[in-house]
Amino acid sequence: MAIPQTIYRLSSFLLASCLGLSLAAPSYAGERIRWTPDSDRGNVGSTLSGGRRGQTAVSCNADADETQLALMVPSDQSRLLTTNANPTLAWHVETAMPVSVTLHVADPDLATPIYSQTLDLEKTATVSVTLPQDSSLSPNKRYRWTVFVSCPGGYETEISARSFIEYINRESLDVNNLSSLEQASTYANQGIWYDALAALLAASSEGVTNADTMVQTLLEQGQSLAEVTLAAVVHL
Repeated sequence: MAIPQTIYRLSSFLLASCLGLSLAAPSYAGERIRWTPDSDRGNVGSTLSGGRRGQTAVSCNADADETQLALMVPSDQSRLLTTNANPTLAWHVETAMPVSVTLHVADPDLATPIYSQTLDLEKTATVSVTLPQDSSLSPNKRYRWTVFVSCPGGYETEISARSFIEYINRESLDVNNLSSLEQASTYANQGIWYDALAALLAASSEGVTNADTMVQTLLEQGQSLAEVTLAAVVHL
């Protein structure tokens, strides 16, 4: 005779209690991440980018797989938020030839960028830049960041893509005692894209298991146009 489900569950609970076990599901699984955007804050109408196709992922030559640039942001520009005054920005450059890459971070109230950085890439790489203390963001202000990439031998001399970032205060979001993957999961669940991605990139650079997979999962859930391989990562 089949045991009623309620009796079965009760028996299992009593057995687990006697053995000192817990049947509760773990609050976090290292291989899972869930991007939960919210339309209340941190959105823009569209991503503004430069190049022939005017997308977040741009190419020096639309008819060939030459040098390509893709920002690691959600395609719909939802929840472009950070809880860090010195956040990390990331993008991916696909190239078979050396290129020059420049980042500008602009305050809407200032004529010149608050931060600029130029580097030379010899080959395909994912680039992440953490803003220094003297270029800290002010809260509740939307900043624009733009990446320029030179085009070697193409009919476009330069391509660019840009997105936005807003620094918000979330003192109630305590992640200090969490691992990098747990931090990423917490940020993603709160719709804070930049901090989730930064935590995953940090974990990846430390060789943490599943970090690379979780980066890919986050990008896919955000429907990012960036097709990233983390074999070569440049952290600045």
